Amino acid sequence: MNIIENCETGFLAYPKINTLFERGEDFVVNPAKLKSPVLATISEWDVTEKIDGTNVRVALTPELIEVSQEQRGSVRVGGRTDNAQMPPDLVSWLYYTLTPQKMMAALQQPGKPPVSYILFGEGYGPGIQKGAAYRKDKSFILYDVLCEGRWWLDRSAVNEVAGKLGIDVVPYLGRMTLTQIVELVRQPFPSKIGMAMAEGIVARPIETLYDKHGERIVIKLKTKDFVKGKR
Repeated sequence: MNIIENCETGFLAYPKINTLFERGEDFVVNPAKLKSPVLATISEWDVTEKIDGTNVRVALTPELIEVSQEQRGSVRVGGRTDNAQMPPDLVSWLYYTLTPQKMMAALQQPGKPPVSYILFGEGYGPGIQKGAAYRKDKSFILYDVLCEGRWWLDRSAVNEVAGKLGIDVVPYLGRMTLTQIVELVRQPFPSKIGMAMAEGIVARPIETLYDKHGERIVIKLKTKDFVKGKR
């Protein structure tokens, strides 16, 4: 797993997602040159919309109170790195909405040892995007969940977690080939949320796969990747 170095143990950052293709000198992606040859061996991908926002991590650390055998937990909120600055009202909303009690009820299985989780998502809304194109208030949208620092939940489980917590989850766009992904993203297309145009997509293999370096295979592609200009 590609962990950012300045993140504390147990509060891991989200691994960097590589763009699907190599870029030319004009910074436009070249669909004839994949970032990694292994990507061509995967015939279909589960595709979700990439939301334009600010990276958010929400960690649940459970603990067992020996006297009463009661499971309790603590919640910590952060940005992409430990030093990342987040809008104060978004931080307040996260701590108010994702309380330890609510997180424990949604994520822990009764009768089994408590385990740690990290929710990964985007903070989005006015002040994060221009014009409040997604929504009229700040909120959090979930895209991934990591258990015990090792296991990534599948898409159906991520959706279930979002439902239990009453939070948004990134829109699912369907199962596609790489060719279909390029056809979708090359031109601007409407977001499934609000009045925004989609930033692009994030795609994963149907089953979680890892490359030879032990990195989970996840790809992204943005519409602006087809436009000239330094990123």
